[in-house]
Amino acid sequence: MLTQNIDYFKSQPLELPKITILVDRGYHPEKLTSSLEQIYPQIMTKIQFELSAKPSKAQKEAFMTIGICSGCSLPG
Repeated sequence: MLTQNIDYFKSQPLELPKITILVDRGYHPEKLTSSLEQIYPQIMTKIQFELSAKPSKAQKEAFMTIGICSGCSLPG
């Protein structure tokens, strides 16, 4: 998705604050960064990655109880 929309990031002025992209723990910001820098070397001057908080055991249980995580990879 990011590579398909790279022109959007290229068009953003450097004066704007960096765009924060929230990713879950299934993503590896280092790998994303290196892949994106191959396409647009200055990308990290415009974006930053932030890992979402790891869900607590209670949150995981609540998700499983109400069916939000049916079929997801969260350990039950």
